[in-house]
Amino acid sequence: MSGADTYIMLMSSLPDLGGFLEAESPPINRLQIEERLAMLSPEDRAEIDAVTSVLSWDRIRAEDEDATVLANAERVSAALRSETLRHFVRDRLEIRTIIAALRRRHAGEEAPAPDTRWGFGRFKETIRANWADPSFGVGRAFPWIAPAREKLESGDTAGFERLALKAVWDTIGRHADNHAFDLEAVAIYLLRWSVVDSWAQYDTAAATARFSRLLDEAFADITPTFEAAS
Repeated sequence: MSGADTYIMLMSSLPDLGGFLEAESPPINRLQIEERLAMLSPEDRAEIDAVTSVLSWDRIRAEDEDATVLANAERVSAALRSETLRHFVRDRLEIRTIIAALRRRHAGEEAPAPDTRWGFGRFKETIRANWADPSFGVGRAFPWIAPAREKLESGDTAGFERLALKAVWDTIGRHADNHAFDLEAVAIYLLRWSVVDSWAQYDTAAATARFSRLLDEAFADITPTFEAAS
């Protein structure tokens, strides 16, 4: 089977993910995806795994320092054969750099020191130098920063998460029209799947936390009644 035939068969076997967060959960699970990825050649699978190793935070140990994570991202990105996949890595990690900057500033932290390895991509020095600017001096390139900052400052963590995922989704989509049945198309699907899966996990966790909080409040309301009755 030729490489082109493999991509056609693989992509045709993957269910449509729909538009941004149209589905409450992915229409296919990770195990089913893994079964389909077995169609890829060892070289292509290694390329996909390399991208995943950089873009999936669950692959990064909590004890890893920023410098270690960034060094690994730079090493993996430089070794990728596909220029489009290198752009995926760069664009995704630039978004994460901005999200990290928003959270750090919101927590009252100062701008990273000039000699600190803290971010990834083309804008990290601009962000550091414009720490006091509401949009870090890059609002024109990333118009979602302003509404994301507002969500963060108002305590709307779900809204903040959704805006961040939308930024990732839109960035991926800029490449989608040029790739239908190739390695890049597989990567695009996996990255979009990860967005849907991340939101499904976040939404479930948020709903569980809300339910637990409501239970706590309900029991707090009735506890005095029991004490009075006793």
